[in-house]
Amino acid sequence: MNEKKYMHRLRKFAKRADERFTELEKPSKILIKLGFIVLFILTLAALCLSVAYITGAIDLNERVEYIKWIVLYSCRFWVVTIIGALILDILLKRN
Repeated sequence: MNEKKYMHRLRKFAKRADERFTELEKPSKILIKLGFIVLFILTLAALCLSVAYITGAIDLNERVEYIKWIVLYSCRFWVVTIIGALILDILLKRN
């Protein structure tokens, strides 16, 4: 019984999020897409670095944290971009 209630809430949330995303202004949508592209590119770069490090193609000299930092800061950039796009949308609709 709880699964049906949970799935109904999840579908309702997804439908509302989709409606809100389609209502966003064009600059906000561009900002969100830009954030996603940067997240994808930096995550892909971290993946390539980690595969190259594991296979021994490169030697990071005890600096494996660079890979972690790339992923961490790309996620932070993505979150800040999403929040900035939402604030921009609110300001654009306000005027």
